Amino acid sequence: MTRFSRMTPSALLASLGLLAATATLAADAKPSFESLDKNGDGKISLTEASNNDALFVAFKSLDTNKDGELTREEFAKYK
Repeated sequence: MTRFSRMTPSALLASLGLLAATATLAADAKPSFESLDKNGDGKISLTEASNNDALFVAFKSLDTNKDGELTREEFAKYK
């Protein structure tokens, strides 16, 4: 007998709800500047930003000096 087969239906639904909420929070979490700056040059390029869908979409509006890279200051305005 598996651990899930011993769970009541309401306990199973509650567990699934918790998993879904955790996944949503993880998806909404803002990535760190360091995790996106893959080459460690202190800027996030459009290529580096493409690893995060939401940042990629927001990139153009965040890049206020239009140099094709996000500085820490520009990235700080994200979300």
